[in-house]
Amino acid sequence: MKIAFLILAHKNPAQLQRLITALEHPAFHFYIHLDKKVDEKPFLTLLDKSNVFFIKNRVDVRWAAYSLVQAQLNGMEGIAAAQEYDYITVVSGQDFPIKSTEYIYRFFCENKGTEFISCVDEKMDPEWWDTAKRRVAKYHLEHWSIPGKYRIQNFINSITPLRKYPLPHIIVGRSQWFSISGDAARYMVSFIKQHPQVVRFFKYVWGADEFIFSTVLYNSFFKNRIKTDLFYIDWSENKPNPKLLVKKDFEALYHSDKLFARKFDMDVDAEIITMLEELITANKNIA
Repeated sequence: MKIAFLILAHKNPAQLQRLITALEHPAFHFYIHLDKKVDEKPFLTLLDKSNVFFIKNRVDVRWAAYSLVQAQLNGMEGIAAAQEYDYITVVSGQDFPIKSTEYIYRFFCENKGTEFISCVDEKMDPEWWDTAKRRVAKYHLEHWSIPGKYRIQNFINSITPLRKYPLPHIIVGRSQWFSISGDAARYMVSFIKQHPQVVRFFKYVWGADEFIFSTVLYNSFFKNRIKTDLFYIDWSENKPNPKLLVKKDFEALYHSDKLFARKFDMDVDAEIITMLEELITANKNIA
């Protein structure tokens, strides 16, 4: 069993170093996509490890824009070209494991063939979809840097009908963070390359990363292998971004059955990361 972690990073090389150290395992390799607008020099010490690689085709990532999808696609394509992996897990540089590496490794061994990705539809979470529908059905110009783009966006939406997906598929989503088989990752990359109409559609979706990968996999022969994702995320603040996890969240993380959690910022609360490191070390031999 070989597992690749695709890490999307844009800041704080020290925290990224701690993430990789916490996930060290003989079967794990790490591929880092560093936002193109970020200076890579402070991150280069990570390459001292033989199991750490940088994705060469970097993207200037903008929040809620299609660029984040492209960064993931470039990363998955780079991983697929490098070696054969049984699983690819996509995380951000602000995520952290909440189980030991041996536990994580055994989990994937015991669940081989399962795709762990959020595929929520309107029936499963009508409250989230109430907002998500507008993100999909209206035109959004987050992908473009043009003067007055929001005025243009509002005008376009005032004169055009609701958008329709170009394929007879069910749109699902919720989270861009997933753990999928190497076969599923290669299928995703190939499908999106072969269907430019899908790319065109999602370039006008706000936060396309939360829909495109889930939708592609859900409407494929992988559908019956799908289970929910493996990330603890707290949306209780009802904001576009999840709650930043701090020391007082440790008990909830300790009792969670998830493998990973997000998100953390050591400049805000480094103690929670230290507590998780200690937990992982204490449980390092527990499978």
